[in-house]
Amino acid sequence: MRAALAHWLLSPLQGVTLGSWLRLLVDVRFAVDGRYWPRAGLTTLTAAANSVQALIERIVHGRELDRLKSATAKRPENRRAESESGRPEPSPVFILGHYRSGTTHLQNLFATDPRLAHPNSYQATFPRTFLTTEWLGARIGGHLTMRKRPHDDVRLDLQVPTEDELALCADTFLSPHMGWHFPTLEQRYRRYLTFRDASSSERARWVASLRAFAAKLAFKYGRRIVFKSPCHTARVPLLLEAFPEARFVHIHRHPLEVFLSTRNMELKVAPLFQYQVAQLGGTEELEAAAELDERILWRYRAMYEAFFEDRHLIREGRIVDLAYHELSSDPVGTMAKIYESLDLPSLNDIEPRLRRYLDSLAGYQKNVYGPLPATTRQLVREQWGFTFSEWGYDAT
Repeated sequence: MRAALAHWLLSPLQGVTLGSWLRLLVDVRFAVDGRYWPRAGLTTLTAAANSVQALIERIVHGRELDRLKSATAKRPENRRAESESGRPEPSPVFILGHYRSGTTHLQNLFATDPRLAHPNSYQATFPRTFLTTEWLGARIGGHLTMRKRPHDDVRLDLQVPTEDELALCADTFLSPHMGWHFPTLEQRYRRYLTFRDASSSERARWVASLRAFAAKLAFKYGRRIVFKSPCHTARVPLLLEAFPEARFVHIHRHPLEVFLSTRNMELKVAPLFQYQVAQLGGTEELEAAAELDERILWRYRAMYEAFFEDRHLIREGRIVDLAYHELSSDPVGTMAKIYESLDLPSLNDIEPRLRRYLDSLAGYQKNVYGPLPATTRQLVREQWGFTFSEWGYDAT
């Protein structure tokens, strides 16, 4: 039942407001395929409820949220009054790295630290209303959501840490995730990976949305927030514009492993997003596979071209770069290095919690993939070769 609901009814856009949703439908010319009408219908109903609840939330919490949102843009010397009065630390930690590079594992390790906070799945799905609806909405939704992610069997429910990209997409539609929702328009949404071809007003709206989401989480938890979105890897200038004192952890993995795992993820996750039929069949199957590979190759290349160009903007001592194999072979030691490098509170105080979480993963089986065809391997080496050399991975 949960799988059927996820594939045909529920949507990561469930938290949109009605005005935004209707404008989107007009913009895409109501291009919703018949099989996904139930999903679009439910999104419309919840959007109407979200609009009312968002207004209530704004009336109840708006003044304090505006103050917190403003504080996030200040540097430490300008936040002295807030710090001394016990206000929450507004500078988050951002986990960067392409999909399937270990970002979720890293986020879950951070989540064992009660001194930090993170957005959960309910909050990211309902960014406009979670302060006043989570107490009930998460209880109801918890009975309807899948228990494991379809592409890797990692635990899934409305309380687990998740990507803030879901919140930003639902709030602004300025995200390449929109290409999963409306695959026939995927090319249109590519510019929101790096935002280099986006308008100044779009960039400003996206930064404002990120600050607003962070302010809500700071209001709820009063602790430093850890954000994770693979897309953020390509947005260092925007992240620093929103949070000048942000800290960063970047994780990378062998590109060939990333390609195989990302392809598997795309095939299994896309149906949970779609309002349009994405998979081609029959004589067009090979063409569909080629389009999928092209999208994966483009996204990784664009992401790391932007990251390598912009990472110098991050101050020394504000970023840690690590390999997936480091984290998997010595998770406690690697987390200790991260905490020390980023001047976070000592890991010693929470190490027992971290080790209990790692013990809970005993027996977890990673996906095993067959070899890539020679032609595809060659494409990966040609288009992603600059990352092989950057991190010393064997390209043979």
